[in-house]
Parts: sequence; structure tokens; C-alpha cells
Amino acid sequence: MRRRFQDQVVVVTGAASGIGRAAALAFAREGARLHLVDRAAVPLEETWRAILAAGGEAVTHVVDCADGEAMRQLSEHVLAAEHRVDVLLNNAGVMTAAPFETIPLEEWERVMGVNFWGVLHGVRAFLPAMIARRRGHIVNTSSMAGLVGLPHVGPYVASKHAVAGLTAGLSAELGVHGIGVTLLCPGATRTGIMGSGPMDLPGEAGPKLRGALARWAPRPEGVAEKILDAVVHQRPLVTTGLDMLPLWWLQRLAPGLYLRLSRVLTGAILSLSRPK
Repeated sequence: MRRRFQDQVVVVTGAASGIGRAAALAFAREGARLHLVDRAAVPLEETWRAILAAGGEAVTHVVDCADGEAMRQLSEHVLAAEHRVDVLLNNAGVMTAAPFETIPLEEWERVMGVNFWGVLHGVRAFLPAMIARRRGHIVNTSSMAGLVGLPHVGPYVASKHAVAGLTAGLSAELGVHGIGVTLLCPGATRTGIMGSGPMDLPGEAGPKLRGALARWAPRPEGVAEKILDAVVHQRPLVTTGLDMLPLWWLQRLAPGLYLRLSRVLTGAILSLSRPK
């Protein structure tokens, strides 16, 4: 039985952990040749070893996706070796959490650099070859936080909204070139993203959020399967998890009520800093 991505070339950024690693393994099981991209060399090699141990094919590239020139050179290297890219998963992401007024500009630049500019650099680097072939599929990882507003994660929310807007524009534009585009908006997922930057939340809010994520959030393998399904069936939007879908619908249908609810949520976070 032929596998769904037999002999297809798939590039995954943020492949060292979380959704990126799970997606890379899932694509490899379906016969794809993987090009794994991340700036963390040691965990990236762990992903590579896991793919090889399962009988898959993969090559690693230690690259910071926030570096546009590095991404351009990456695309040249991959295309020289493979002559095409069938699927591009722009997945690398980082987070910071703190009250807006305490977040330094450098932290905004860091989060936007990976979460938004990393996606844009990936598209710019690999899209021309896809247009030339009139084939390919791009998956951009946003977040449910790219569809709704959340308190105390301003840079993350802004970057993920930017990815959602960019992807909407690409989806409208690239269909005439035969290129599929998917916006991936996961809810809370059991990954290491909450440890990828400062978590300067009041009181015990940060540790409690990390603990809840470790205990209750779904594992990334479920998200990975939805990514593969979206590529096969050309789905423009994929959401995962039930944690934030009600908030999304509430914001769309009753924005005033959503605003009041968000104020309650902010107050609950601030209450964790008050003396008992």
C-alpha cells in the first residue's frame, strides 16, 4: 500500500521538539524525505535519530529561521539536493508572558522574529520554486491565540495574529498557482513553548500554567495527524483542542461579552500575586 507522502520532500522548521518533531515523524512514517530545521542542534539530532530508527529519511539543518539570509541559503541547499519542495511547514515558535508594560522591546523583537518573520522568511525562500512547478503546500503554524486576544502574552498574540493574516492573504493569492495553503491554529498543546522565553506572570501564575499544560494539554502527535490530513485534503484552516474554540466563537458572535470575560481572566491572573 502506497504511503500518503511517498517520496515527497518536506521541510519542517522548529523540528527539534513539540509539534515540529511530531509532524516530522508523522511525515516520515508516510514516506516523506524530511529536511529538519531548528537552531537547537542537539534536540534536532534527536529528531533525526528517531526518524532514522523508524526507517525514515531525514537531513538536519541548524538554522535560525528569524535570519532571512540563512533561510535563503537553506532553500538553495535543499533545492540543489532535491530539486523541489512538496510541503513546507513553518512551525518554529517561541513565547514570552508578562504584563504588557513590563515587556522590553527586545523581547517583542525576539518573539516577532521567530514567530512571524520566521514564517515570512520560510515562504519567501521556498515559494518561487513551488510557483515554478505549480505544485506544493504551505502550512503556517499560528495558534488559537492568533484568532482571539489573550492577556499577558502580547508579543505572542501579535505575532500569531500576523501569521494568520499573512496566511489568509497567501491562501487567496496562491490558489491560481496550484499551491495549497493551510493555517494551523493549535490550542494548548503539551510542548516546551512555555519554556522558550521569560514567564514573568504574577505570583504562581507561571508555574501553575506550566503544570496545567503538562497534566491536561493534548500531546502534539494529535496535531501532527491533523497537519497531514490538512495537506492531503487541502484544508485552509485547522484548529485543535477544545480549550479555546468556545472563546473564538464567543469573540466572533458576542465581542462585548468576550471583552468582559477577558477582564475576568486578567483579574484571576492578577489575584495570584496577592498575599494569602
